[in-house]
Amino acid sequence: MKLNVDLSELKLASAKMGGLPTYLQTLREVGKNYKDGLELAKEYTLANNGKVSEENEVTILELFNDTAACFQPYPDINKFYFEM
Repeated sequence: MKLNVDLSELKLASAKMGGLPTYLQTLREVGKNYKDGLELAKEYTLANNGKVSEENEVTILELFNDTAACFQPYPDINKFYFEM
């Protein structure tokens, strides 16, 4: 018997231990859309005393020694993208 279980929340919780790059990559892997992924990334960054800023439709996340630029390349592509 095969169980249909969504483990994405568990993956995200464990990814928080790996830091900003790991957490952002996991947001992509679990298929978060841009709005939800960005909101979760901002919450994670601020909860860990990081900085969030906006520049030309790009959200900059700074946490410890990591900086990430989060963006949506085209309005019709509703996926979470980032560059470190």
